[in-house]
Amino acid sequence: MAIIAISRGTFSGGEALAQCLAEQLGYRCISREVILEAARAYGVTTEKLTAVMEKPPSFWEWLGGERAAYLIFFRAALCEHAREDNLVYHGHVGHLLLPGISHVIRVRVVADKENWFAAR
Repeated sequence: MAIIAISRGTFSGGEALAQCLAEQLGYRCISREVILEAARAYGVTTEKLTAVMEKPPSFWEWLGGERAAYLIFFRAALCEHAREDNLVYHGHVGHLLLPGISHVIRVRVVADKENWFAAR
């Protein structure tokens, strides 16, 4: 199983890149919506999960706590999908997912300022 994890900034085109890459490689393309569906199945609200993952962690949260628990949840949900096939993931914390696994390529896509301001 090969995994490409893409984290993306606003207006970066990361989603389109992920979809094009998956199509070219014949991989499945999944996004954070797949993870959010898994969260709902376990009784975790989308709002809670999104808030914890998007809020910058405090010093104490780096040592453990809610954010760490939700990262574990994200990793477990992604592993369930990765067991089935090669995949391209784009969305929440793509760069933090599945550390230490040799067959994961992590990509961060950032829009240049000129395009970002033009899109606003």
